[in-house]
Amino acid sequence: MQASGRESSITEYYPPRAGAAVALVFFLVMTALPGFVVFDWDEHAVMRVLAAVAMALFGFGVYAMLDDLIRPQPTLLITDQGFTYRGYPHVAWTEVDRLRLGIGRLRKGGHTEKFAEVVLRNPVEFRDRVRALGDAAARKNADRPLYIVPERLSVAVPVVVEAMRNHHPDLTVKALEDEPAPVPAPPRSPDRDMVESALVSALTDALPAPWQTAVLWFCLVGDDGHAGIQVDLTDADPDELQPSEEVLNLLHRLKDVCYDQMTGTWLSGQVVLQAASTKAQFTLSFKEIPDWLPLPEPDECRRELATYPRAGDEIPDWLRERIS
Repeated sequence: MQASGRESSITEYYPPRAGAAVALVFFLVMTALPGFVVFDWDEHAVMRVLAAVAMALFGFGVYAMLDDLIRPQPTLLITDQGFTYRGYPHVAWTEVDRLRLGIGRLRKGGHTEKFAEVVLRNPVEFRDRVRALGDAAARKNADRPLYIVPERLSVAVPVVVEAMRNHHPDLTVKALEDEPAPVPAPPRSPDRDMVESALVSALTDALPAPWQTAVLWFCLVGDDGHAGIQVDLTDADPDELQPSEEVLNLLHRLKDVCYDQMTGTWLSGQVVLQAASTKAQFTLSFKEIPDWLPLPEPDECRRELATYPRAGDEIPDWLRERIS
């Protein structure tokens, strides 16, 4: 079902009615079956009570499915300002970088069933809104990309994408095969989450109150290491702190657990903490060090590659020049 028009500048898409009809039949059957026990006067009273409870529960399902059929809620509502996908917060067009259209399933006769991935400019901010405003299913999978899938619509996804373009002509749509292949991230060690959590706890404990933002920066090549903490205080000027011995030990441990035989391990990075957020942001570089730090001595570069060997094409040019 669709309501569209430039007068209202609204396009609505509803879920397929077949799914609600099948669910209604299921709940009707499951509501009727316990009735044989409820109205069997020879049955034990406890069993009759339990059957009555089951009837009430499945009866609520009948009511919910009837409501879906009689007064359906739109799965997707599109306007000139943005769109609302059922279960998720509203998305403004200014938040959308592009849509990626891909094949989800191949049907008989060579027909394809497509889905669309909404690529956002700031996915971290959107995930926070999902956790705050989304429904239970969306909050549970808040870290997943935002997919528009055919199972939740009564029309094909390309039809929906075309309607989005009508409302927002500047919308960029690309096929998945036209997108550049992402650079694979080094595999995470099972211990990495534990070390990162311990590092955040040790860093938080060392911060003076009341702080707003803290940035732990670090660089370690061989035994040549540098680190510092920049703190933005609420009632004072920003401050520079020296990391504690515990933080430095955890950084060495983080270097170990991030090691990969192909890509090596990180050479520099930073951890950003926000007092208003419970999640820290880790940024690790496997090839670069800050340009304001001196290049490590050749012996330290050799020690780095001896301790954490990596594939030849993964050795950065500056490091290769130092060891040669």
